[in-house]
Amino acid sequence: MKANLETAKTYLTETEEVLSSLYCQIDLGYMCRSGILAATDEKLLFCADAMFGKGMKWEFQYDKILNFNDSDGIVYGTIPFIKKIMMHYEDDYIVFENFSNSHKVNDFSTLIKSKVKNAGAV
Repeated sequence: MKANLETAKTYLTETEEVLSSLYCQIDLGYMCRSGILAATDEKLLFCADAMFGKGMKWEFQYDKILNFNDSDGIVYGTIPFIKKIMMHYEDDYIVFENFSNSHKVNDFSTLIKSKVKNAGAV
């Protein structure tokens, strides 16, 4: 089953609000999964498409994001010249790519950078 915004909303608190979302693929280095990437007022959330009846989710607190950047160029180990978002989260290096709407990536990235900055991370 393909993850969507309603899937992401099931993992939010009552007061949490989705600010923006993108359908894309997460690359954790050891696993790649497609799904919905949602920016809320409290965290970044990725909900993977369900495989064999089970989906997965990853939550990223803004104050634990060490670095957040987007690129149209080359990222080591990935296909060049495709829009990507790269993030250092605690000890992990995570790449988001294959966006269904690449035109929204810049605005999404700007939103996350402002949340990370306000949370006190660099």
